[in-house]
Amino acid sequence: MNTNRHLAASRLEYIERQKNLYQSMKSELVDRYLGEFIAFEDGRVLDHDLNERDLVERVYQTYGYRDLLIKQVWLEEPHLSVAGVFSSIKSE
Repeated sequence: MNTNRHLAASRLEYIERQKNLYQSMKSELVDRYLGEFIAFEDGRVLDHDLNERDLVERVYQTYGYRDLLIKQVWLEEPHLSVAGVFSSIKSE
């Protein structure tokens, strides 16, 4: 059980590290890949595509099935809201 927690924590740390690297390179990535999905690892773009499914299939085929940051490149990150769900729960 402790091994599973350690594995989960290391995976989360890995993704957090990739997200931080992505943020540090964001202006370059926006200039080059705006609107595209990228497979990103350790400061480099492994592959990119307008279609997320095609990208994921190709990346896993090339690099094996493992954790990677796959993200659509936007100038500003979209803001998501789930207020409707909470409103309907509150009114019950």
